[in-house]
Amino acid sequence: MTAMPENVPIPSPTAPVSDRSGVPARPAWVGRDDPRESVGTAPAGPPRDELVARYAHLVKYVVGRLGVAVGGVSDHEDAMQVGTIGLLKAIDGYDARHAASFESYAITRIRGTILDSIRSLDTVGRTGREAGRAIQAAIGELTGQLGRMPDEAEVAERLGVSVARYREQLQVASLVILSLNELRLHDDDEGVGLEDLTADSLAVDPEAAAVQNDLVASLGKEIRRLDERQQLILSLYYRDGLTFREIGEVLRITESRVCQIHAELVLALRARLAEPDVAQRLNRRRSRR
Repeated sequence: MTAMPENVPIPSPTAPVSDRSGVPARPAWVGRDDPRESVGTAPAGPPRDELVARYAHLVKYVVGRLGVAVGGVSDHEDAMQVGTIGLLKAIDGYDARHAASFESYAITRIRGTILDSIRSLDTVGRTGREAGRAIQAAIGELTGQLGRMPDEAEVAERLGVSVARYREQLQVASLVILSLNELRLHDDDEGVGLEDLTADSLAVDPEAAAVQNDLVASLGKEIRRLDERQQLILSLYYRDGLTFREIGEVLRITESRVCQIHAELVLALRARLAEPDVAQRLNRRRSRR
């Protein structure tokens, strides 16, 4: 197996967005020195509609990153409208005293607003969670038995379905499990999530930093156990900022297939992190916070 590049594609809540996204370094109108200066409160800031126009490309960026996962339940125009609502929330809520840049903050809010909209559809959310739990359990059991990540045929057999049906279930699961940034040990919002560990919390809470370090180290170890193509998909998506469609073009597979593989990898990594030896350590650290 080809060794993982030095920069393991671990998503970081404070990492800058890839240059290829076209995201600017920082809004010129946000003043760090004046604690009153924030997107929502800065008296000298541009009008709200001007800010929306200036940062509309962030909405397009997020929708493009979510790609076919969103397309399964929402058309592009709807996703853009919901994402714009997220941008407005970011404009109103951002404070320059936050360590994160406005772009990082806005992308998180835009993405969260879109995903919340998808998950508000009861059938989608329930079906996606059920599919995710079943797949994660099957992958976890098989990994323990085989000493490696099972292939899709082995997981499908464990679930008692065809490979085609298994891929359909992965597509459904991808609607509620879309990123390693949201990696959690449980579906009930308990446990560790990378998006919980903001730059502010890491700066003032050494224990939070320890949780992040443990989670990232464990995640990196598991990623290095994946095969070359699996590692490449994660690297292209998280480190290089490619969309599922662009990754599909690189690998000569469909956007839908990339989305399925990504969902499978996230579930496999979560299955490993949920194993007692890892989960107990991570949750023990978080319980001290």
